[in-house]
Amino acid sequence: MNHSDRFVIENGVLKEYNGNVQIVIPEGVREIGDRAFYNAPSIVSVSLPEGLERIGKWAFRACLRLKSINIPKSVKEIGEAAFEDCCALSTITRPEEDTVLGDDSFSGCKGLTDKDGFLIVGNVLYGYYGSDAHVVVPTGVKKIGANAFAHKISNKITNTIILPDGLEEIGRDAFIACQKLKSVFIPDTVVRIGESAFYGCRSTDISLPESVKNIEDAAFLGCERLADDNGFLIKNGVLFDYFGGLSEVVVPDGVTRISTYAFGENKIIRRVTLPESVKSIGSCAFIDCYNLERVDLPNGEISIEEHVFVRCERLIKLERK
Repeated sequence: MNHSDRFVIENGVLKEYNGNVQIVIPEGVREIGDRAFYNAPSIVSVSLPEGLERIGKWAFRACLRLKSINIPKSVKEIGEAAFEDCCALSTITRPEEDTVLGDDSFSGCKGLTDKDGFLIVGNVLYGYYGSDAHVVVPTGVKKIGANAFAHKISNKITNTIILPDGLEEIGRDAFIACQKLKSVFIPDTVVRIGESAFYGCRSTDISLPESVKNIEDAAFLGCERLADDNGFLIKNGVLFDYFGGLSEVVVPDGVTRISTYAFGENKIIRRVTLPESVKSIGSCAFIDCYNLERVDLPNGEISIEEHVFVRCERLIKLERK
């Protein structure tokens, strides 16, 4: 272990720093450890050495005065929230195209926003700070980052969002609570939609291509416009929400999972019958269903996650059909 006045370095990993406002990381450091500079109030600039391979999660998070940093070509991974909320950061050496960028790596770095309001680092869109009602995301973006449109300014987007061909992933909470948004065009290159990505987009039309194979829990919770004529919102075999008015609900055959919060806070339902195709029930799927009395489970093996029936005070029967 090498202890200096400023750096604590162990086996090539910089773990801790105690020093001044302008930092030059020594040669030989392979990795900036998790939280190494987290919330350091005085740091203004950082120079990273060639040969550095990884910047750990939360490494520079909330360094509010950090204005500039170079990212060497040798860096292959930037961890989760590594530079999140570095709101003064305006000058960086952009990472290489093949660098793996973690969730929220540059979220909140408003100083990196381009003239059109897009905060893009590498091939990830981390935020939109423009004011257009109709937004066309630039070509070259392969991922919409977590919470990219999920801030107060997103309520100015009242028309459409067009996502570019070549986009592969929509991150968690990406469009959460964009209640005024009318439509989102998703290209057929997208293969994954993250947890709660469109949660609360009640009035939004969302084109969902067949290319999307992985849709995480609550991705479409509250998206009433996507429900079928019977009130079921089902995508890729997952029941995300129920908007019908029946007290006795028979879930359609072919549904394989009841998603997180799918029936949550439903005050009408008294009985729910699940088909034999259901293999799992997500956490809190029936939370606060105060009038629910009976759930008929399939006969086969089924996984029931935590807190599924919290505050279902009238539930007296949970049984196989």
